[in-house]
Amino acid sequence: MTGKKHHNNWEQAWLEGEITHREAKQHAENDPQFESLQKFVEQSGNLCVRETISQEEAWKKLESKISNHDSPKVISISRRDWIIGVAASFILAIGAFFILQPRTNQVSIATGLAEVRTVNLPDGSVAYLNAESSVSFPEKGWTDHREVRLTGEAFFEVKRGSSFKVLTTNGKVEVLGTSFNVRTRGQLLQVACKTGKVRVSSPEGTSEQIITPGLSVSVENNVVSEPVETRLDRIDSWRIGQYDYESVPLQQVLNEVKRLYSVEVEHDFSESELSSPITTTFKSLKDAAQTIALSKSRGFEVNTEAQRVVFKVK
Repeated sequence: MTGKKHHNNWEQAWLEGEITHREAKQHAENDPQFESLQKFVEQSGNLCVRETISQEEAWKKLESKISNHDSPKVISISRRDWIIGVAASFILAIGAFFILQPRTNQVSIATGLAEVRTVNLPDGSVAYLNAESSVSFPEKGWTDHREVRLTGEAFFEVKRGSSFKVLTTNGKVEVLGTSFNVRTRGQLLQVACKTGKVRVSSPEGTSEQIITPGLSVSVENNVVSEPVETRLDRIDSWRIGQYDYESVPLQQVLNEVKRLYSVEVEHDFSESELSSPITTTFKSLKDAAQTIALSKSRGFEVNTEAQRVVFKVK
């Protein structure tokens, strides 16, 4: 007889009669499954098998008997390895998910041209976003860390609680519970307080001002200006479709018209005119074009179909 053949799947080989009871025990090498399987084999002897039954049918009956037993099922070594591999892959996938998932769970909301939107913050505070603006904030841990990042313009109604911060590239605004407007465009930050008290600081924290209702400040070149008076009803009038700009460079007003009404603007304004401040109030595109044209002694044309406004010398 040739050398002993090694059986990795000794359980199946034993049940199919390829090896003897003694050989199976040797291959099992103290595997606790051997004793359980031995009981199955002993019980199989009690099966009543018709003489006409095929080998395949007899095997199915044996498998059915084994599967209904309370003892552990026989699992081949190759299948156990496969199950372990799948389990390991699953654990790695879950681990990678939690490792790579952002800890802050940031929520970001943005508006497009000619769009305004109300954003309800986790604590009941509200941010009203003007056109082409965005806010982002952490949803988890919000109660202890109320911090919003803003680009564009928004009016905030803040519930009293822990410190509330609005961060922009042009400076920082901090309050405890109040309502205020923040506009950050280009290199300029403008903040106006409607209720409560607001602290405004420069990006580097080297300059700051505290403003109360009816006061506003601007931040430019890392310097916070002295507070100036502003009408309370103008601070967030944009929320009802009225837009007020006081001593704002013409270029910024033209940019706002583009955002608010989603139009193109053509003009023959000089560089000095574009940088000079104007004060204007308007409620519609035609109203805006007319007030700007009058302030600069220009004619104007509004083409709503082409979504274009043209300013030119009369």
